Amino acid sequence: MAKRRLVQRNTEAEAGLWGNAGLALLKGVAGWLTGSTALLADAFRSGAEAAQCGAAAIGVRGAKRLPRREAEPGGDDGAVQASNLVVALLTLVVGIEIGISAVRHTAEGLPAAPQWPALAVIAAAWAIKAAFFSVGGGRLETYALAVVLAGTAGAWLGGRLGQPSLLYLDSAAAFFVAVLVTLQGYRLIAAAMPGGKPAGLPRTDEAELRETVQGVEGVIAVPTIRAREQGHYVAVAAAISVNPRITVLEGQEIAKRVKDQVFKRFTHVTDVQVQVDPYDPGYPYKSNHDPNQEHMPTLLQ
Repeated sequence: MAKRRLVQRNTEAEAGLWGNAGLALLKGVAGWLTGSTALLADAFRSGAEAAQCGAAAIGVRGAKRLPRREAEPGGDDGAVQASNLVVALLTLVVGIEIGISAVRHTAEGLPAAPQWPALAVIAAAWAIKAAFFSVGGGRLETYALAVVLAGTAGAWLGGRLGQPSLLYLDSAAAFFVAVLVTLQGYRLIAAAMPGGKPAGLPRTDEAELRETVQGVEGVIAVPTIRAREQGHYVAVAAAISVNPRITVLEGQEIAKRVKDQVFKRFTHVTDVQVQVDPYDPGYPYKSNHDPNQEHMPTLLQ
């Protein structure tokens, strides 16, 4: 199941990479030809999303190449962490540059109204993104495209009706996109820094993860569990405590159950690593060194 999940995530990440890159090119050319500042800003946002999908593809490929390891809740692959940090910095810089460009465009005087083909390109990009690939963006994609469409349409309508005040809506939409991209870059940087809280799961989902693992038969305790982001996907590392009297094979079976349950419950999880440790042999378990003890059946029997 894990290998199939990795193959699926790699396909989705590559689709997001090339799809967002194609949309960035389409929006950029259309924004330049139609004079839409908002569409140009959205082209840079799509380019930043393409870079994020590229980092996700690197993470998935690295997970497929590396041998299986014991779970290290604080660990991360160096190449993946470095690529995520570079992409995060790039996203932040792009957001700041978009904002500066939007402010400069407004300060230069009354902007020209964008041409109507810009509206068609925005609508087509929205439809293409929704129909063919969904990696990256989420609600951010919806908000950005809605604002870009509204700003461009308002500025175009202002040119048609002779309302100069409406012409500034295009630049205002570009500035809004800049704010969204900058916040996204900041979030990615916070997640990519060593010791940073992973951004792949909402805060409440970590408790749900622990509850899911704790509910697997044979798991006595979950001392540590952590979700870490790999691009747009999430890898889970958990340490579980089991009955110290069971065999190694039985412990591995419990670990397999944990992985299957997490994959089933959290569809956005790419990889699950489980470290199996014996539970404290004190109460309610008797000492393993007392030869007079009666045989205690395992939890799997």
